[in-house]
Amino acid sequence: MRTALHAAVAAALMAAPMAVAPSADAASLANDYKHVSWSVEGGAPGRINTIGQSRDGYLWLGGVEGLFRFDGVTFEKIESEQPKPARLVVAEVLGARSGDVWVGLARGAGVAVYRQGRLIDARMPNPSREVTGLAEGPDGAIWVARGGRGDHTLARWRNGRWDEIGAETGLPSDRVWHIHVSRDGTLWVVLDKTVVFKRPGAARFEATNEPVTSRASIGETPDGAIWVSDTTSTRPLRPSALPGSSQAFSQLGEVGGARILFDRRGQLWGTTWTDGVFNVARMTQPGADTFTARDGLTSDQTHAVFEDREGNIWVGTELGVDMLRPAAVAVEPNIPQNSARGYRLAAREDGTVFVSDSKTLYAIPARGSARIVMQAPSLPAALCAGSGDSLWMPLNQEVFRLSPNGVSVFRRPSEAYSYGCAEDREGRLWIPALEKGLNMLAEGRWSHWPVAAGGAPPGNAVRDAQGRAVVLYRGDPKQPPMPFLAVHRGRVGIGEIEGVMAGRTAVFASSARGLARLSADRVQKLGAEAYPWLGSINGLAQTAAGDTWTIGDAGIVRMRTADLDNAFAHPGAPLPHRVFDFRDGLNSYPQKVPGAQVVEGGDGRIWFLTRRNVLAIDPARLTTNPTPPPVAIRSLTAAGRKLRDPTGTVVLPAGTKALAIGYAAGSLSVPSRVRFRFQLEGLNETWIDADAQRAAFFNDLGPGHYRFRVTAANEDGVWNTEGSALSITIPPTLLETWWFRLLAAAAVGLALWMLYSLRLRRVARNIRERLEERTAERERIARELHDTLLQGVQGLILRFQAAAERVPERHPARAAIEAALERAEAVLVEGRDRVRDLRSPDGRRLDAILQELVEQQPFAPAVDVAVGSLGLPRELAPRVVDETVRIVGEALFNTARHAQAGQVRVLVAYHASGLRVVVRDDGRGFDADTPPRSEQEGHYGLAGMRERARRMGATLALESQPGAGASVTLNVPASVAYALRPRDWLRRIFGESGSARA
Repeated sequence: MRTALHAAVAAALMAAPMAVAPSADAASLANDYKHVSWSVEGGAPGRINTIGQSRDGYLWLGGVEGLFRFDGVTFEKIESEQPKPARLVVAEVLGARSGDVWVGLARGAGVAVYRQGRLIDARMPNPSREVTGLAEGPDGAIWVARGGRGDHTLARWRNGRWDEIGAETGLPSDRVWHIHVSRDGTLWVVLDKTVVFKRPGAARFEATNEPVTSRASIGETPDGAIWVSDTTSTRPLRPSALPGSSQAFSQLGEVGGARILFDRRGQLWGTTWTDGVFNVARMTQPGADTFTARDGLTSDQTHAVFEDREGNIWVGTELGVDMLRPAAVAVEPNIPQNSARGYRLAAREDGTVFVSDSKTLYAIPARGSARIVMQAPSLPAALCAGSGDSLWMPLNQEVFRLSPNGVSVFRRPSEAYSYGCAEDREGRLWIPALEKGLNMLAEGRWSHWPVAAGGAPPGNAVRDAQGRAVVLYRGDPKQPPMPFLAVHRGRVGIGEIEGVMAGRTAVFASSARGLARLSADRVQKLGAEAYPWLGSINGLAQTAAGDTWTIGDAGIVRMRTADLDNAFAHPGAPLPHRVFDFRDGLNSYPQKVPGAQVVEGGDGRIWFLTRRNVLAIDPARLTTNPTPPPVAIRSLTAAGRKLRDPTGTVVLPAGTKALAIGYAAGSLSVPSRVRFRFQLEGLNETWIDADAQRAAFFNDLGPGHYRFRVTAANEDGVWNTEGSALSITIPPTLLETWWFRLLAAAAVGLALWMLYSLRLRRVARNIRERLEERTAERERIARELHDTLLQGVQGLILRFQAAAERVPERHPARAAIEAALERAEAVLVEGRDRVRDLRSPDGRRLDAILQELVEQQPFAPAVDVAVGSLGLPRELAPRVVDETVRIVGEALFNTARHAQAGQVRVLVAYHASGLRVVVRDDGRGFDADTPPRSEQEGHYGLAGMRERARRMGATLALESQPGAGASVTLNVPASVAYALRPRDWLRRIFGESGSARA
């Protein structure tokens, strides 16, 4: 039976969900815009008067503290090259289409121009107390409002000269506070009490008769309407007012010198000096939204407002600078933040989204904001959608079922506890209750499955695409088969499961190790190593538009469902995705509670739960930044010198080895997502990915010509393919010049050659000394033989000759004795020849000696033997002559005995590199790899020839083939063969000429 409370709640629920109607947009600036600030405490300049942007994308900030340029990461103070004044106070900045930055100064300093890395005086005549406006005309002329004076209040820079504009053009003699050039080229001038304008090409100004108060300013709508803002209101200027845009917006306080602008979306922004910044999103709305220090603005004292080329709104304040850009992730403002017990979320079949906090249930219809449905009598423990546009909401003691037909209330059993819920296709409600087990409500009756002995408790439940109940267990449930699908870590195999989520065709389970998909009793996995954003997912929803949305430790992630399916089918395949994190409006981490954490509403908005609040993303409003970021090289540092904004070709000091190049990209929306690539041509030809790094460092550079190139991509991956480039030349030092290195190489080569020559001379001297020692020993032996053996034999012959003469001629012994004497004389002659051979040669040329040697060989008369020479004959070392004669003699002897040749040639060649002697015949030849028979039979003529050659430092080559003759080549190095004198060294260096003769 229902209680009175139940009846009251039922009546409210029957009306409230269906009565919620789309409401007016109640979101504030804090909810619709992502706010980023840079305060003076964090290094930002303070007391900012003006903001502008140059063609290269830099943001320029001017104020009491000077001029600063900002690339989204670093504030860089720009100093003037003129003698420093007491203080450079900047009142206005303007980024001209030429790339120059015009700077209007206060305190009578006139106008400066920043060009090619230098801030120079523009030499404007008759500077006023303060520049109150800068504008560029269609022709490139720069207009300057010279505030603080009553005549010639405008100056114009055109075609390289200054013109002063005054009353002769119809300009009233009154103080000027602001100027603006509209899209049609009209120049608008705000004076102390009115506004005047000069049409394009006109010579004179015209009046608007619009009364204004002092320090007013003007702005232009995207449609070209001109608005004015002063201390009374912000309103359209009557001559240019558009239908439906005639209302005026009263100021929140005294404006003073506030500025206004209309952004590209048509929204009106304005500063207030004392009350932050105001915004009018639609000209038809009754009032303005404000953004103040209470909302996080660096200060309520706002002086400058500016829209950059990417659509970001910048506000300059007394204590820093703030940026506001449309947030991809929006906070639902009608649901209080920081629910003590967290939030619960569900979406009905009709597209209505329901959210509960600790005590309240909210409904969010399509295209509407959250409205309170009821104050729950106790904590809503879970929410889940049921059939027929119904909604289940378990409380502490009861379960509510909300439907268009009314409210049903079911008393819960005492052991029931809600840790999620899910309705299956039979209409049964499944409620996990941790240690209390699993409860099921069907047709008003409860069933209970306690936790099995040693089994794990149930922790969540969802409904799969087939309408089955899927229950997540925190381990093995150790239960028999039950009428639901049990999921646990042992079944899935991805470690401790953090969440179970229903997709359009499958159920997903997540853990820190990745994401698993369960379908048709099959488990597929994607690891967090390859896809980090798939780790620790707490919620997932797949939309009819084909997207998969998740929320987890990586933030909110959007993927195409088809791409996700492909990755499951082909692990490792690319999985394009977009992450929405704290830079996109996400302001808290996901909550770790059961139930749905992501759902799709009937209007296509995706809703997410975090620890702090309820968030939404409208895919229809998501945009990508199509603007390739301009890339600028901001500095080059080398050899202790820093160049700002280098261009063209930079010549560095000779011997520079290291340099650092700073660069920036004019993408200010999310600077931390800007990616860079650079290369240094001449050092490497590959691109280096630098991510968000904004400096390149190079070491160990040598002299040469280099070209540094850098490109960048904005936060949405749109690349500037052209990028920026800088040529760099490093001249060589004296030690690095080519001619010095050539001379050094020649000197080293000469030194090595001299060392080598000295070494050869030393080796040759050693060889000669050994040869001379051997020659001296042979001469000694020759003397001993001559003085002893030969003299003795000669004496014996004489004595025998005397004895023979006493023997009668006809005596038989006389003939025997005379025969013995003849043999003895032959032996004596042969002995004298051998003694002569032991002595040094007689100084004859080697070819003459070899000619005599040929005549002593046993060649047949028909054999044609000749000796020839080539080159300029030189004096040979005695021992070389001796050894050469022995080797050639052995070669000729072998040829005469074995070659059966018809022609034999001996060639003596005198080369600068050494002596070459060749003995060549056309005989029968032999296999050079097989020793001749004489060698095999114990004769060692060839072995002896090689030993003789080796002993004197020469080489001996034998070439022969059967039937093709043979040749013996002796090569003696010059250092060994020649008796060198100074003229011989000259011949070796400069060459020689000679003639061959046979």
